[in-house]
Amino acid sequence: MTSPMATPATPAAGSAPHIGPYRVIRELGAGGMGRVYLAASRSGRAVAVKVVRPELTSDPGFRRRFSAEVDAARAVGGAFTAPVVDADPEGPQPWLATEYIPGPSLSEAIQAHGPMPEATLRVLGAGLAEALAAIHRVGLIHRDLKPSNILLARDGPRVIDFGISRAVDGTVLTADGQIIGSPGYMSPEQSTGAELTPASDVFSLGSVLAFAGTGAPPFGTGAAHALLYRTSHEEPRLEGVPYALLGILAACLDKDPARRPAVGQLQVWLRTVTTAGWLGAVELQVNASERYLHQAVRTPLFSRRRLLAGGGVLAAAAAAGGTALLLRSGGRGATATPELSWSADLPQPDMALRAVTPSALLCAGKTSGACYDRSTGNALWKDLSGQNTAAIADDGHVYTVRTDGKIHALDVRSGKQLWERPATASGAPHLEFANGSLLVAMVDSGHFQGLDASTGAERWKSPDGDGIAVTGTTRAGGLVLWGSTSQTSTTADLRGYTTVAPDTGARLWAKDLVALYPPSEGDVLYALDGAMNLLALKPADGATLWTRATSLPPTNSQILAYDGSLELHQGTLYCYPGTDASGAVSGLLAAFDPSTGKSLWSVRTAARGNRGYDRSGATVCYLDSTLHAVDALTGAPRWTAGSGLGTLQFLGSARGLFLAAAPGGLYGFHAGTGKQVWHYPVSGGSGYWSAFPVDDHLYVSSSGKLFCFSVPEA
Repeated sequence: MTSPMATPATPAAGSAPHIGPYRVIRELGAGGMGRVYLAASRSGRAVAVKVVRPELTSDPGFRRRFSAEVDAARAVGGAFTAPVVDADPEGPQPWLATEYIPGPSLSEAIQAHGPMPEATLRVLGAGLAEALAAIHRVGLIHRDLKPSNILLARDGPRVIDFGISRAVDGTVLTADGQIIGSPGYMSPEQSTGAELTPASDVFSLGSVLAFAGTGAPPFGTGAAHALLYRTSHEEPRLEGVPYALLGILAACLDKDPARRPAVGQLQVWLRTVTTAGWLGAVELQVNASERYLHQAVRTPLFSRRRLLAGGGVLAAAAAAGGTALLLRSGGRGATATPELSWSADLPQPDMALRAVTPSALLCAGKTSGACYDRSTGNALWKDLSGQNTAAIADDGHVYTVRTDGKIHALDVRSGKQLWERPATASGAPHLEFANGSLLVAMVDSGHFQGLDASTGAERWKSPDGDGIAVTGTTRAGGLVLWGSTSQTSTTADLRGYTTVAPDTGARLWAKDLVALYPPSEGDVLYALDGAMNLLALKPADGATLWTRATSLPPTNSQILAYDGSLELHQGTLYCYPGTDASGAVSGLLAAFDPSTGKSLWSVRTAARGNRGYDRSGATVCYLDSTLHAVDALTGAPRWTAGSGLGTLQFLGSARGLFLAAAPGGLYGFHAGTGKQVWHYPVSGGSGYWSAFPVDDHLYVSSSGKLFCFSVPEA
């Protein structure tokens, strides 16, 4: 199609200049291809019109490439892009019109509001990965993905200027002899003029996300040649990137394009539940952009002063058009099922998943340890020296006791030793608790020792012996220690529970109880006393807020272990005592109102041994020989499942599914109906699974294999 064009290089010359059928409102910017204008159709639709530089129009090769790129750009459309509205590749000066996006560029947003938090980064990354996937599907490579080429809209980011650079070029170099791309964001292979693949855009995506997460380019700033050198030869600066995204960004920024993840894999790793509210403070800029755009489009004879009076908001949108993102559910049906994100081979078959941190997975065997990136499954480090006897982890550290009797602290990402603590007792210490600032170990026949987690320096040592374990902490940080058997009762199995100050180890208060539970939410502690009353206690001093009688069997009537049996879960307090002791023949699961202690329901479990339970929505599921589901409010039976699968292991719940393992692999059961909706076959090995359902992911290990499954929302 050929359309008349009124001096597009200087469209402001007339009272109502047009490019083809589009009324020009203002110039937005200029680039390697030419100039970009904000314009409007006769119906008032806002578009961005890109007009080619006059010197390129006389090149027949350029016109052929431009026409081909326009056809490709049309093919990128649909759910992922703002559509190509119109084009005239054969006109005196070729032009291309795309949808206009009223919103700031990523560079403007970061300058105004600072680095993005993890949740916002995930929406940004997932959207950009979707856009690149759409671009790559039609055979294009963006080649210049950078913060100024990304616009932020209400429902996700938009990538602009895709593919056109190849039309301007046709080889690797532009008409001016410069490499296409932006130093600091372009891939190493771009700087050397090597053949490009979609992996080049993945490198740029990693650079963009690093900038968005830290506020600074990953290879610094400076002259182009310095940036090109750092990109090819130095490691990116990722300090400040949220822990959970470190591995993803490091994988994207690998110097070897063959080792970078595909955009499809990035979509899985960065999958988000919703984009609602993702913009945060940037939404104010988007609102302002939309208001001024509405005024400009509906008023043909507008005032330039009016547009500029809006601050830099409309100008912040810079060039427009490009790829519109739709963050989709991935074609999920009525029942969402787990999808394998990645798997990894563990170095030794006895290693199992022991801990999940924000950025890493700790796996350990009897004398070995290894860490894997939580997002990608890439191995971070391993220690197969045979010197480790125990290991725990917190957000940034792994702590291990080695055969030298010392406690060693390692960086969770690199495995580098940060400090070691000499033994203070004849035997090796036992690691109990770590939270990033405090490490607690049991030493000297039951004394607890509090260490500064960053240095290993001793903060305190408890004066009392016969300690057994750390139960947890109060919301104020008070450490709850579980001590030896009390001598104050002959009719109940009481334990001495002590709450101490985390900085000094000073005793705050102590009580003899059957069980004491410090929940991570709420302002009370829950306990069972010797008469099997349910108590609510003040964390500060242990004072009783209320007492409620229960029908729980006393400790001296049945072989039930109540320590660790209480759990606050989705607004209900549950009691699930252990039945592992010799002679136990049955157990129970009971539910209570956490605000009053009122008993809601109780069910008997037939199987010996703690086999686990969990709640998903209105259903509670526990395991005997098969899975049993009851109503979360009344305890009424709902369904049973898993019969005929062999010996089951209960793995918990995730996104409306109850998960279990059996000799045939992994299984998922719909929480509402009990219907088996998922099976991941795994054969061979011992069949024991270590499982951690975390938010929308399931991390599991078995027989030397480590798996990560993403669990979409049903």
